[in-house]
Amino acid sequence: MEQSCGIQTNPPDHQNGEKKDNGCVTESQKGAQIPNGQCTLKSDCKTHGMSDDSDKLTNSLMNGKKEGMDDCCESPHVEASSLPRPEISNPVGIETFDGNVQYQFGEPPPCECDECILEHGDEVKAPVKKFSRLLGADGQSSWKKIRNIVHWSPFIQQFKKNRYPWIQLAGHQGNFQAGEPGAVLKKYDSREQKAFDKLMKDVLRSYVPEYRGDVVKNNEKYLQLQDLLCEFDSPCVMDIKMGTRTYLEEELEKAREKPKLRKDMYQKMIEVDPSAPTEEENAQGAVIKPRYMQWRDEMSSSTHLGFRIEGIKKMDGASSKNFKKTKTHDEVKEALQHFVGTDSEVYSKYIKRLKAIRVTQESSEFFSAHEIIGSSLLFVHDKSRQASVWMIDFGKTNPLPEQVKVNHRDLWVEGNHEDGYLFGLDNLISILEKIEEELLSVSEKEDSSIQVE
Repeated sequence: MEQSCGIQTNPPDHQNGEKKDNGCVTESQKGAQIPNGQCTLKSDCKTHGMSDDSDKLTNSLMNGKKEGMDDCCESPHVEASSLPRPEISNPVGIETFDGNVQYQFGEPPPCECDECILEHGDEVKAPVKKFSRLLGADGQSSWKKIRNIVHWSPFIQQFKKNRYPWIQLAGHQGNFQAGEPGAVLKKYDSREQKAFDKLMKDVLRSYVPEYRGDVVKNNEKYLQLQDLLCEFDSPCVMDIKMGTRTYLEEELEKAREKPKLRKDMYQKMIEVDPSAPTEEENAQGAVIKPRYMQWRDEMSSSTHLGFRIEGIKKMDGASSKNFKKTKTHDEVKEALQHFVGTDSEVYSKYIKRLKAIRVTQESSEFFSAHEIIGSSLLFVHDKSRQASVWMIDFGKTNPLPEQVKVNHRDLWVEGNHEDGYLFGLDNLISILEKIEEELLSVSEKEDSSIQVE
């Protein structure tokens, strides 16, 4: 998803400090140790004390307050570049927001999204891994052992009394910055700006993030958008990309005008499915862009079901983007069950919201007049059973050519501009309803069994 999303985790209750082997005693929380034998929070350490500005910032973030600020209801405006970067001896990072999940700051990890190569006409070199790896006592890298609980966050968000690291589920890393309280900044895109401007006047306004104008930060222009997660408590988040194709017809036309063999796209293809390239493509060690774009949609559930799962992050911080080959009805159903769990009430809320979105789309002037490509639905629920869905990402949303009409359900044939959005939404609702029905059936059987006993 080009529009990114965050996930918040509330800080754990601070406990009394305890003596560590290196002599550090922390007062605000138990001092988690890092490989260089130092305390993670020098500001609270009686032995080390406050050492530098980075430690002051770390301490202020952990206390939910920036030096010189009033109350916690005011949001600290934290620059990603001003956050302390992990030392070579500590690639994991320094902030811990719950008992299991740690976050690292500074430069983003190497981006491996498709947008990085699709937006370039030339070869894109594989990203250079910038983060050093720890070597354990056995000489083996310990990064693999802990990578599932380590996440990168570009900045800390704060809304009212909640502080949470903002995490990107999909799209290009580095597209977002912290905005005003309850908002995030997304890199400016003229096409998306025009879409949001129209959406704020359309019946779909209630189902998209609020657009709060453009701002300039660090000499870069951004769209300021509502942070959809600020009212949730440690939410589960899922990004689903809608439609039977994720590329514009104009992209296909331009790629065909100047076909060029791309080794980088071939490499990404065989990393996902070594059997995908033809004999000719294997011999060339390259594919052309139109071939890669169409293959990318066909290998997932996009072409078949009209949507595909891009990424999931659970309440406990566990996350996955490994859905590139999640294609069949049963595979998608299993992934959705993994995301929601067994709470029929959450399914019911999601289904109700999706049906409301569908009805509104069918009466929307904006929806009927645009080709909606690469747009996602953002699903969010938390332990209180609060659940909602929003339409996000409009960087590839184009006004339809004059005299062209679409219903968003018909099969796409090049030139008709059908995107399959409603076809995908119909299928998504159907699968969720099936899961809900099965859960209710099991519940009824269990109730009947109890009554008989």
